[in-house]
Amino acid sequence: MKKWILIFCLSLNCFGLTLNEINQTMQTHIDKSLKLLKEAKGDKRVVADEIFKLFDGIFDFKLMAKLSLSKYYDKLNAEQKEEFNKQFEASLKKSFSDKLSLYKDEVLKVKGGEQKNDKRYFLRTSMIIDGEEKFVIFKFYNDNGNWLIYDVDVLGISIIQTYRSQFGDILENGDFNTLLKKLEQVSFE
Repeated sequence: MKKWILIFCLSLNCFGLTLNEINQTMQTHIDKSLKLLKEAKGDKRVVADEIFKLFDGIFDFKLMAKLSLSKYYDKLNAEQKEEFNKQFEASLKKSFSDKLSLYKDEVLKVKGGEQKNDKRYFLRTSMIIDGEEKFVIFKFYNDNGNWLIYDVDVLGISIIQTYRSQFGDILENGDFNTLLKKLEQVSFE
């Protein structure tokens, strides 16, 4: 179940929202996504593209890719950065699609948000799993008035920090091409 929440949260290119739109737009898109999943017959992965259409403009996949590579990102040339950004987004989406079969009619509800400062807003959502309330926090940043998601905490675990640790281990023992091959072959969890 944790994997489904993580991947669902990631399904959300970069148009952004105004600060005042975040809570309502996210709840509306979440509700539409859950409806698509409930109505899916058989393989729930078939609705993944529809869910991506709802959320792609809210996630800053390029910034997420950069943050996940940390110090290694600046060492890449422009071509490598472009390739990594592409592979990173594709890997997230593949992982999301693969995990949709875990969905079991759960409901994700916006609980409210907190503006941490002029540049950060954390949207808190919750889901009841096995009778217990679990939280997912969408972390937004302000890009000239367009608020975009740069990270998601799922059950207290940052997606970016998780990827940064995994990618760092790979790059300490291999090179950039090794990382790209792993992104193409597997979904990180």
